[in-house]
Amino acid sequence: MATPRRLSQLNRALSTPPTTPDSIVVSDLKAPQTPQQQRSGPSVLTPPTSPHLSRWPHGTETQTPTSNPNHSSPTSHPRPRGNHLQPLQTNALPNQTEVECSTAPQCPFDIEILKDSRGRDAYFGTGAWSIVYKATVRTGSLTSSCTQTGTERLTPPSSPVSSLPLLVAVKKPVRRDSDEILRNEAKTLSYLQNLPHGPEFIVPFYGVLEQSTIVLAAIPLTLEHHIRKCAEAASNSTSMIATSPIIGTMPTWLVLAHKLITALAWLHNEAGVIHGDLKPGNILLSPLPSTGLDPPMDSSFFNYTPLLADFSSSQLRSTTTPTPNTLSAVTREYTAPELLSSAVLRNPESTATTDSDVFSLAVTLLVAVTGQMLVYPGSVLQRQAMATQGWLMLSHVRNGVGGERVARGGVVEKMLEPAVRKIGTGRIDAMEWLKMTEELAKTSIGAS
Repeated sequence: MATPRRLSQLNRALSTPPTTPDSIVVSDLKAPQTPQQQRSGPSVLTPPTSPHLSRWPHGTETQTPTSNPNHSSPTSHPRPRGNHLQPLQTNALPNQTEVECSTAPQCPFDIEILKDSRGRDAYFGTGAWSIVYKATVRTGSLTSSCTQTGTERLTPPSSPVSSLPLLVAVKKPVRRDSDEILRNEAKTLSYLQNLPHGPEFIVPFYGVLEQSTIVLAAIPLTLEHHIRKCAEAASNSTSMIATSPIIGTMPTWLVLAHKLITALAWLHNEAGVIHGDLKPGNILLSPLPSTGLDPPMDSSFFNYTPLLADFSSSQLRSTTTPTPNTLSAVTREYTAPELLSSAVLRNPESTATTDSDVFSLAVTLLVAVTGQMLVYPGSVLQRQAMATQGWLMLSHVRNGVGGERVARGGVVEKMLEPAVRKIGTGRIDAMEWLKMTEELAKTSIGAS
């Protein structure tokens, strides 16, 4: 898909932005309840309840998409069947005018930015386009009306709010050219959250302040931080098997993979959206609601729901409207090699694709095995050179730290090799990848 874009600056495009900054301290905050956990009734602030849990495939809890009574589903919309999403029909892609000409809802409450120990504005992290602040909701600031003009599909209904979040994340632009990018992100979030199953896969979105300031649920734990914590624990452990994924057992990794690939298949095939910047720092981990019971003792239990975040590089699959060029902001090691060539970087029509999303998620899952956030071994220049040959990723990674966890012919290679193939040589799509994951899990978990 080619969309007219502004010509990106090559020197910026070749830079490698850092991963989520180390300034995010997860331990200084108790993970707040997400809107799904706070609700006692539907509201404009509160997405539907968390998805029902099903056993997958042997005692493993995972999401089964459930119907959303607040949304009427067009007959052309693909519907889940069990744990499977149905292939998208071409006429089911979202109406681009409906999304691009919509107005994101205003946040129905006022916020106050928190201060850190030095009296400065506290923040969760920064990126190329924005900074995400920690904020609280001002008591009594809830507005009486939360609706905006626009299509019914994109606008949450006005309804009473049963409870307000204690902590929120406020995403503000850091550059003048960031405003349009964040406005587009807000429209995308509004659209996604109001789709059936959207709240099961997307960070909860409360609305905007001043058009380009986005208010989201505060979920301090990212997959990046979870991987870092697991890697640190593994380095101090004498009992962990050196060939197991860094996040735990192989069944645990397969559950994480299944949840993330399900989310990507939904995003591409039901929502018709390309994320454009998938990496561990852009995946939030929301703790599963407590049942009051001890967690299962089986090795495949994963106590989080992964939610996709940071849609600043996203676009509709069906769009023909020029959008701001965001390829200069992606993290090189997680970017598909077909987007890293000089010809593509100089082309104003270059965009992320569903194929590049699949590649980026495969890199993310590989890092959850090795624990190496920089992906490749070696110097900066060596890593950048390897990234341009991403289809050789598994071979490169085996030569670095954590490479012993990626066995030749093993489960990880079987899972990821089809997703990192050179473009044009059979890279798998998200829906087929999901089916393959489920089949592989049946044999792998069943044998463990």
